[in-house]
Amino acid sequence: MTNPGRAWDLAWCLAWVGLIFLLMYYGRALDPWFRGARAAWALLGLALAGAGFAVWVACRIRRLPPGGRAGRTLGALGCLAGLGLLAWWQPLLIERTHLVLYGALGVLAWRAAGHWSGGAARLLGAGVFCALVGLADEVAQYFHPQRVCDLRDVLTNALSAWLAIAAMGLLVPAGSRERT
Repeated sequence: MTNPGRAWDLAWCLAWVGLIFLLMYYGRALDPWFRGARAAWALLGLALAGAGFAVWVACRIRRLPPGGRAGRTLGALGCLAGLGLLAWWQPLLIERTHLVLYGALGVLAWRAAGHWSGGAARLLGAGVFCALVGLADEVAQYFHPQRVCDLRDVLTNALSAWLAIAAMGLLVPAGSRERT
């Protein structure tokens, strides 16, 4: 019997990659939402996404067994701090969407990779996949007449995904069959 979760996790991950590439193509159309009075709403949405991830991390920390909780908590807080520094590093509000897009891709890729491998291979596979998607996104922007390829975005994409993947890896107890 096939595992329906495997197909759904892979489908969500690939659908998210499709969304990233649609946003690459139509990203300039969203630009007015990140300027002027509308920018407050965009900032609120990005802040809520970040706060939601922080709340999820806190809830997961509470579910960890007491024995290894301290080290995993420090690691997860380091991941959150890293995402915060990446957000601060971005000069434009619209550039901060990379953290949400690629952080979510990291979570989805980590879930999908869990059906084929575990441990370090799972983390590495999901991270390399996300980094390659981020690189492909920026290379595609190089050929798009209204977009710009930026090496800083390649780094932001990869780091956002890797930090989310690291948080996922830290917050699932060792030996657990749990995927989320």
